[in-house]
Amino acid sequence: MSVEYTVNDDIAVITLHRPQVFNSIDQSLSDSLGESLRRASAEARAAVLTGSGKAFCAGADLGDLLGEYDAGGPELENVITERFNPAVQAVLAADVPVIAAVNGAAAGAGMGLALACDIRVMAETAFFMSAFINVALIPDTGSAWFLPQMVGVSRAMEIAMSGRRVPAEEALALGLAVEVVPTSETVSAAIRRASAMANGPRQAYVATRRIIHSAAAASLEATLAREAEVQGQLGSQPAHREGMTAFVEKRPPNFRKG
Repeated sequence: MSVEYTVNDDIAVITLHRPQVFNSIDQSLSDSLGESLRRASAEARAAVLTGSGKAFCAGADLGDLLGEYDAGGPELENVITERFNPAVQAVLAADVPVIAAVNGAAAGAGMGLALACDIRVMAETAFFMSAFINVALIPDTGSAWFLPQMVGVSRAMEIAMSGRRVPAEEALALGLAVEVVPTSETVSAAIRRASAMANGPRQAYVATRRIIHSAAAASLEATLAREAEVQGQLGSQPAHREGMTAFVEKRPPNFRKG
């Protein structure tokens, strides 16, 4: 199987499992990732996405694509829209918060996949790499949107145009990661964060992700209106009532019942 899936204590751990090719993305992995995230939305309250072996995800399966060049070259627009974009869209569509445990290289489309997650915990030996320029292409799989949003246009230009590695400590300083840990502790550190989120208000986490992403491309006026709309929806949910009651009663809220 190209993706492994487990659930324990309301936390889904989704592992990209093509270690022989550094978890590069082929159609099977993209499809399986989407299915796993849909399962997590139904069966869990938080999800961790990681890779098996030495890499998180090396991006496109170049070996898979190279065979198509002998026949005139792959239709890259179709490859992106059918294989890479659905993987990112599945992360964003998940009804649970998604934490990336970046255990190794996250390059090209693999970087885009990691940036689509809500937060990223990185192994001290891991790195990001916008490798597209090295094969005369532009950033894709969401990287052209996520990267400047997270680090600013100037730094995004440098990372994308150089094609260099961004090591874990630099990623932490830039805000691409929230924590750097020993390699052997990457998944467990992500699970700890996922566990905290599993005890929190799941609907509010997902709504927070969506409003922040949409606000990045919207006017202030549109964002104010959308904030009011979503807040009205969440305000009618049991989780909000539990949070308010717990605050008044000076006790920790129990969001699992909401």
